[in-house]
This record gives sequence, C-alpha cells and structure tokens, in this order.
Amino acid sequence: MSSFRLIIFSSLMLLSLTGSSLAQQPGPEFWRRVSCEPFEPRTKLEAFEQRHASVIIKGFTRITTVEVSGIRVDAIELRDLGNSTRASGIVIALREVAEQPRENRAFIDYEEINSLLNNLDTVARVNETMTKFASFEAHYRTLGDLEVRVFRQTSRGTAVTISTGVCDQVTQSLTLDELAKLRALIAEAKDQLNEAKKNP
Repeated sequence: MSSFRLIIFSSLMLLSLTGSSLAQQPGPEFWRRVSCEPFEPRTKLEAFEQRHASVIIKGFTRITTVEVSGIRVDAIELRDLGNSTRASGIVIALREVAEQPRENRAFIDYEEINSLLNNLDTVARVNETMTKFASFEAHYRTLGDLEVRVFRQTSRGTAVTISTGVCDQVTQSLTLDELAKLRALIAEAKDQLNEAKKNP
C-alpha cells in the first residue's frame, strides 16, 4: 500500500473511531433514560418535601390495624409555616427481606386515594375469564410510582407483586389476602386524614 493510501486509510479509521466514541457519550442530563427518577415532583407531597427556604411541619400516623410483612403505611400531612399551605396523603414504604435490605417509598396525595382503592379492588378481581389467552396480568401504577401487579403464576394460581421507586425499585410478593390487608391499611389511613381535616 502506498504511503498516500496508508495516510487516507488511517485518517478514515481515526474518524470512524472518533465518531463511534462520540456516539457513545451520554447526552445532556435532560435526555435522561425514561426509566430513571423524574426531575419534577409528581405529587403534592413530593413537591412539599423538596421546598427550600421554608419551615415544613410534618404530622404523621403509622397505620397498624393489620400487618403486612415488609410494608409500612403512614397517613401524613405537610404544612408550610411561611404561607400556610398544606398537603396530605399517604406514604407506602416497602422493605426487602434480605441480609442488607433496601427500602423505598411512594407518595400518594389525598386526592388519589379513592382511585387507588377502587383500582386495587379491580386488579384483585382479574382472572383467566377476562382473556382468551392462557395467562393474564393486570397492573396499576400511581403518580408516585407505587405499582401493583396481579398475574397468573403457572403452578400456584394468582400471584401479586407490589413495587415502589423507579431507579432503585423495591418489590414485594404478596398473596391476594395480603393485598386485601394492604387495601384495609390504605382505607384506614384515609379515615385518619378525614378526621384530621375535621379538626385542623
């Protein structure tokens, strides 16, 4: 190969490698993967948690009328002393059963609780009669990334998983009975919030 052709070939290879390298560079931060945590708060409770230069008062009650292993439900109210605004709802925290367990939580605004309760009832009733295919799955996700899935488990009938978070997701497996207990905890938390609204 002549020296001129060698120079051309080397230049083309260098450009090809440089282009490949540039193509693998991450884009600006706002081109973040869709599956990662969003920048903006999706619930009023999250927005309150992220406020700066404000004194935030947090009141909460842990709901313990029934117990579901690895799941905690709190009724919560946040109040900004600077402008007297408030936000209320529930926080559902999941904790893994592991040697070094991770924990993640989801915020649900008060206005979303009824929808959550109704849709928990709906997914719990899903079964094989709702599709002509061999298997089925139903799922529901709140604005704050609490996700419930009910699906056909080949040898064990119907199974349930519940998860919180996106980037650092924590997932628990439940039975339908445990899902009913979780629903009861959420309903009790809503009752606690209603009582608090009567006596501000």
